[in-house]
Formats: sequence, structure tokens, C-alpha cells
Amino acid sequence: MTTKHTPKKPAQASQPAQPRLRQLQFAFPFLRKAEGKAQKASPFTDEHELHRLLAEREPSGSYPVSRSGMWHGGIHITEAGAGRAMDLDAGLRALADGHLIAYRANRAYPVSEFAAPGGATLRAPYSTGFALLRHSMEFPRGSALTFYSLYMHLMSDEDYANFPARGKPSYWTRQWLVTSFARDRPVIGRNGQAADARQLGLRVRTAPTPHSNAIGILPQGASVSIGKKEKGWGQLKDLHGAQLHPPIAGTFVSASAAIGGWICMGQENGGPLVDEVFPDAAFDQVVITAAADCRPDDAQGAGFCIRAGEPIGHMGRYDALTEGGASGTRMAHIEVFCDDSIRPFIEQSRAWISQHGPHREDWSELGLPADPTILRIGPNTVLNQRNGDTFAEGVQPQSRKTDVVQVYPLAGLARDRSRHYAEPKPDPLQQRTVNWWLVQSANMLGHPIEGWVRESNHKGGMVTREFSRKWIDFRCIEDAHDATHTIFANSAQWIDYASHAEVADTASRAKLSPLMLKVYDALFTRGDGRQAAVELCSLSNTERGGYPWLVQAASRLIVKHGSEWANPAKWTKLIAELDQRTGTKPQREEELKRIGKLAWWDEVKARVPGFPEPDVFHIHPIGLAANFALPPQLACTHCGVNLTITSEILGSIFPQINSDSANGFAQELTSAFAKYGINTCRRVAHFLGQCSVECAGFTAFRESLWYTDGDRLWITYKSALSTGLKRLHPDWSSSQIEQYAKAHLIRNDSELGIVLFGTNAYPSVDYRGRGLLHLTWYENYERYKTWSGIDVVSDPSKVESDQHVAADSSAWYWSMRAIGPCADTNDVKEVTRKINPALKDLARRRSATKLAFNVINQGCLPCRWEWDSTLNGEYGW
Repeated sequence: MTTKHTPKKPAQASQPAQPRLRQLQFAFPFLRKAEGKAQKASPFTDEHELHRLLAEREPSGSYPVSRSGMWHGGIHITEAGAGRAMDLDAGLRALADGHLIAYRANRAYPVSEFAAPGGATLRAPYSTGFALLRHSMEFPRGSALTFYSLYMHLMSDEDYANFPARGKPSYWTRQWLVTSFARDRPVIGRNGQAADARQLGLRVRTAPTPHSNAIGILPQGASVSIGKKEKGWGQLKDLHGAQLHPPIAGTFVSASAAIGGWICMGQENGGPLVDEVFPDAAFDQVVITAAADCRPDDAQGAGFCIRAGEPIGHMGRYDALTEGGASGTRMAHIEVFCDDSIRPFIEQSRAWISQHGPHREDWSELGLPADPTILRIGPNTVLNQRNGDTFAEGVQPQSRKTDVVQVYPLAGLARDRSRHYAEPKPDPLQQRTVNWWLVQSANMLGHPIEGWVRESNHKGGMVTREFSRKWIDFRCIEDAHDATHTIFANSAQWIDYASHAEVADTASRAKLSPLMLKVYDALFTRGDGRQAAVELCSLSNTERGGYPWLVQAASRLIVKHGSEWANPAKWTKLIAELDQRTGTKPQREEELKRIGKLAWWDEVKARVPGFPEPDVFHIHPIGLAANFALPPQLACTHCGVNLTITSEILGSIFPQINSDSANGFAQELTSAFAKYGINTCRRVAHFLGQCSVECAGFTAFRESLWYTDGDRLWITYKSALSTGLKRLHPDWSSSQIEQYAKAHLIRNDSELGIVLFGTNAYPSVDYRGRGLLHLTWYENYERYKTWSGIDVVSDPSKVESDQHVAADSSAWYWSMRAIGPCADTNDVKEVTRKINPALKDLARRRSATKLAFNVINQGCLPCRWEWDSTLNGEYGW
């Protein structure tokens, strides 16, 4: 049954635009290790590569079943396993934009001690440290999902001393100790009083500048907490009982007066003015941070908001409790979970896409990109062979017929030119260029196969382009399960299986719990199920002839199960049954102690409103991040070429850009382009070409109003100056306005900005051009605030100082002004006219646009041919 789509009526001019839905950013939780010293760590982009790493190198802790036959709600990554391919100094990264709600850090690792058979005492350190993030996703409008990501077994404070290259997490509770190098003293009093020689310390100022007024002096040895940091200065938020020395000898200052003041955090007198210290009270207990939601574009001082891909911590010690002992095992456990709202959320997402997916205007109303992002290759699809520019099934096509579902993010495929072919002419039915992609799968015999598929109308199977928000192939599963976390109906049957007891059919599907039977049937559709437990435990175990082609399918199962971080008493029954069957072992008692110390769920639930009960739906971390195709990637919707902006691309187009701007804006531009449909070679080239003038090639993000010639100033802005000064001084005559403008507004950038770009609503604020395309005028600042939720009206400086806001607001303006269609026709004059009606520096914009196209297009023929055909045509070249 299809749902009829009813076009929406155009919004009335008097109705404000609804804020766009925020597109949650995702990232894989580790960076790839650099191959050489000259290279840097880089994000993983291929989900299949990560699945292979986990299958080949991690002997335990796979999702949703461990190799020992236990339920496992997350994934393990070890230093000696998959960690060998990862940058361990860069640490674990946040899976998605979110808000840290709880954490625990060890000052030193707890240690398990037990007697070995020979009488020796074995010691096994282990980390109970963790970080817990809360994330929120909305789609469609009014339908929201809250989910959580967990990062367990993080490095202890003492262990960081062994790794100087690894920085401690930014969210750890810390204070700043005023050192003996801080030697500010009160100035001489008005009556000549001299300060006590012992009154030495660090001056607190009203603003983060060395010449702002002094509030008082923090004495040496005082420990304070810092909120916001700015250019080497820190803003005080707690003095922890410290009393201030007065700024002037013979006067008095209260400690409360210093809250909100600023201290210099640099070096003087041969050493640091403040040292970072971590109070003992911050360790070995669950710390609950601010529970209020916040956006990743908020200031860091507003809460522990963390963006996708930002550091969370590093792998901690987790030595196994084995009779032979273990040395230096490092491990991280990562999982994602949510409550029952996941079911209706997915259902509503799929329903919206079924009705609105093909209609670009409906996506535009939500402020989201309207193009599918996932390539899905269904079962019974023949992978073609390529011969130059032709594709055919070739001989023995049955051997290249898929037997499983595989999905790929289109942006990830587009990164590898060898896996991509764009047909030279647009498809008449699709009215766009259609691409072929080189993919891998498995046939009916379980043998790996490789070949090419056409992304639409593929002859010989089912290949489709899908929306990530359709949660393609994800499936929620719930049913009764063993309380002791085995995959069997009860712990006794697990012991039979694990101990190889002489019991018939110990591994059969009949022995599985109802929940795990559903998991098994979702993955294994053939066979008699007599070895069901073995198949589940060997799902990713390539050494035991596992089923690696089903790993991705397993990563799309959303399974409801009790958390292992709650109710530690449930393990007592399992340990008791083990002892009864196999005899008592000392490490099992230590294991119970460990489990008790690892638990944290009850503490968080008691103190964080809305935190779920421990029976939750678990989501594979890699599968979730891969579905939403991040780190942010961008591919041309016309020719498929990778349009991901990098610092190298920006440096090639804008030689004057500094490294900080290039690194920061590369990620922000890629994300903004994807959000606002700047997703073709032409659109990206024209946007960057305009940046060459508007922000002077990423070097000036605020319009300069510095004039030294009063007559020239009056001629240039006569009408605007008259209007602005009349607004501020309604009783002035025309001659007074002209005289004041010429005499007082030259060399007065700030006042001139208020006169030219001010408004009655905010009389002391100017709304001059800021950002990459110079967002200008109060009305546009107000519209962007309404759309994005970012308050740039009361604080327009955000548009120039915050890279996220600068990029996002400029891409929003491009979309709001419908500049994309002008770029599609290569009309550089009309693109410029919509941004700068005076067509200022048109020749420079034109040449920069050409250069940008050559850099980003990488010679891809379909866009290249059509670009060349307009260079000397009627479009202003």
C-alpha cells in the first residue's frame, strides 16, 4: 500500500520559518594509526574494515554474543588486537554529538589478588573508569529518540604518567593551583601604604586582557576552578575558600567579587602561573555532571557538550583473572543503548520517508539534505564484471550471485575512485548521472565475491539507494532471556555447553533462550540448527570458520537485554552453579568483587532524571555510526566524486589560510554542505569562489569599516548614514548629519557599524557582514537565529568567532537565497549578485571559482565536460 503525498501549501510571508532539524553528527570511536611518521592519524570511513578488524583480532567481546556463549551488549577493542591498527594516543572518540552525564575515573587501578595453584599470589589490575554520554536525535519533526553511548575501562590518573602524549579527559574535575611564579602584589595605597611582603599571588582582572581593571590577587597556593577559557586566560567559577589580597594596599576585597573574573594562565618569572591539579574527591566515585540538555555549538562553559569524534579517554588496564596471570592487558568496552522509544521512533521515521522521501521540498522544510546516502545490495543480486566502460554478468553468473544483504555509505564508496564509475550521459529516466560501484559480498556457498552494481535499475538483482533515516535493515528484537546473561535458556545449559558435558545436543537451537533463538533465526536462515550455539559464538571468529559476511547483519540487530552494569548480584547464582559443577576456584570470588565495583547503573538512575531501567535495547556502535555515514562525507550527486573538504583542499585554493582555520573549517564546511544541499562540484566551487572575496580567502570574517576620508565615507554610504543617524538622532537636520558623519565616523569602526547596520531593537549592536559569505543586516541574523536556534542576534560576534556558526550560517544563507540553481548553470554573475549586488571584485571571484572546481573535481569527466562547455558561453565567464 502506498501513501498519497499531499503537497504542502506555501508558508505565508507573515509566518516565521520553523527551525531546521539538527542533523546529529556521528563518528567511529577510534582514529586510524598513521602509516608513517610524516602522516597523521585519520578517521576510519569503511564499516566493513572495522568489522574485519574486530572479527580477526578480538577473541572476546563481540556483539551480540561473546565467543564463550554469553550475551554481550557492546564491542571490545584491545591494545594487542584491533588496537594495533588504531591511534591509541588519540584515544577513544565520542560516537555522536552528545552531552556527558556521568563518569568515573580511577586515581589508581583497583587490583584483584588471588592464589595461583603453585601458591603464588597473582595480581591483576583492572579499570572501573567509564564515561557515559546522552544523545538526542529528532526525525521527523516532533519524534525524538534519546540514546546513550558508554565507554568502559578508561585509563587511570596514575597511568597517564606512563604516556606523556596522552592528554587527560577535559571533563575530569580539576582545579588550578597558583604557583610561586605568580608574584603580583598590591599597589601602593593612596596614603602611601605598602603591601605586606607576603601578599604575593596572581591578579584577577575584569576581562581577559592584561590592561583591564584588577579585582584582587589570588594568593600563592590557592586552588580555584576555571570555567571558560579564552586566549590564555581563564574565568573563575569557584575559589574553594581562598581569600583575596586587595588590589590596592590598605583596602579590602571580598572573595565573591572574584567570581567571573579572569586570571592569566600563561608563564611569567620563569615558570607557569598556575598548575593543573586533580583533587582526590574527583576519583573512584560516580560523578554526575549537569543533567540539562545542551547543544554542541554551546560554549564549553555551559556544560560538558561533546561533539562526534572528540576525545573521551584512553584504554585502561584490564588484566584477565586466569591461573597463568596476564600482563598489561589494555581494553575498552563500547556500547550504545536506549529505552523502548526506539521502536516507535524507527516506525515513524520509516513512515515519513515512505510518504515524503522522494519529495525534495519536504526535506527542505526540515532543513535536511534530500539525497539518499546508502547503497543496498540485496540477496540474489549478480555482481557484474567490468570491461572498460561496459558491464556484464559474464560466465557463470550464479557463482557471483549474492546470498546476503550488504550496505555501503555512498560517500565512503565515492572516496575510492577505483570503486566508482559514472556513466558519461545522464539517465533519461533518472534525469541524472547514474553510477556503478564495486562491492563485495558472499554467495550461497559462503565464498567471498566481488563485482559491480548499477545503483538503480540493476539488471540481475535488487540494488537501491536508501535514506539513513529509514534505518535500513535494522530490526528490534526482544523476548525472555537468561537472567545470568548466557545465550541459553538457563545457566545450567550454558555450563553443559562450556564444559563439553556428555549431554545430547548441548549446542542445539532448542537450548537457546527465546531471545537468542530470535537472534539466531534472524541471522541463520538455513540448516537444522543442531549447532546453533556454536554458530552464534563463531559468528565473527574467522579462525574457527565463522561467518564474517553476517557480521554486518548482526550489527543491525537492536536487542533488548538487561545491562551487565546493573544488578551485580545476578552473577552470584552463575558462580555458585559453576563452583558446584567444576569445583571452587579462587579467581571466581575475585570476579564477583570486580563485578560489584564495575557496576554504576543504580547510582546514575537515582541521580539523572529520565535515565532508563536496566532492561534496554542495545545497538551495535559501529553499525549505528556507519548507518549515518560519518565522519562527515560528501559526494557530488551528479558525478559521484568525493567532495569532502580537507585542509589540503582549502590550502590549495587559498594559500593565505592558516593551519587552524584550514583544519577547523574543513570539517565544518563538509558538514554544512551536506546539510544545505551544496552537494555538486559546481555548487562547492562557486561557494568557495565567493569566499575568496567575502572573507578574503578565510582570513577576515568581519567586514571592515575603517575609513580615513570623511568625504569618501559620505559619498559611499550617504543614504545609509542618513537613515542610521536619523534613527539615533531624530531631531538632527540633514546638514548636522552630514557634518557629524564626515567629522566623527571616520576611523571609528565600532560606531560606524552601529550607524550603518544597527536597529532599534538592539541599539548598541551592529549587524555588519560576518562569517564566510558576510551575513549582513539584522533581519538576516534574526532569520538565522529562528532557523538554527543559535542566538546570533544578541551576540552577532559568534558568526565571526565560532567556526561552526561561520560555516553553518553562510551555507544557510546560500540555501535561503536559492543560490544553488545559479551555480548549477555556472552563472557566476548571478551567484555574485545574490551575495554582493554591487558585483565587487567579480574577476577575482570568477578565477577563484575556476581554481576551486579544478581542485575539487579531480578530473571526473561528467562534471568536467559540462563545466568546460559553459566557460566561454553566455553565463558571464
